[in-house]
Amino acid sequence: MADKKNQVLFVEPGEGTSFVLKGIQIDQLLPREVCEQFSAYVLHMAPGQFKKPSFHKKGEELYYVLSGAGKADLGGKEYELREGCFFRVPPGTVHQFTTGDDPLAIPYLLLMTPSVILAIVNQVAIVIINMLAVDTKE
Repeated sequence: MADKKNQVLFVEPGEGTSFVLKGIQIDQLLPREVCEQFSAYVLHMAPGQFKKPSFHKKGEELYYVLSGAGKADLGGKEYELREGCFFRVPPGTVHQFTTGDDPLAIPYLLLMTPSVILAIVNQVAIVIINMLAVDTKE
């Protein structure tokens, strides 16, 4: 059986999984079991809806507003959301969204970048090299 993580994944409209989390409709565009580096979702917020503040320690998020209007509080600064807006939320940034009279549809892309993991591996390697250097001097 071939490894699904190394195959092209093409998802037709309506084939993804949908669920509701804290009152917000979420369409999962990519199955979690085949994507280790990132996730892709579309958030559907109804008029007058509020997404509570959240942040991610390591995850970087990219958003593109497909339709509707609303507001985003990103790291304490408020932005007007409308169709076509694109923005990045770096790790550790508190963010929240609200809608006004219009619904809002935002694709949500969470990136767990390899560079975060590579940085940790590099730090561990440096520690090990330093430990070996100390051991060889004794």
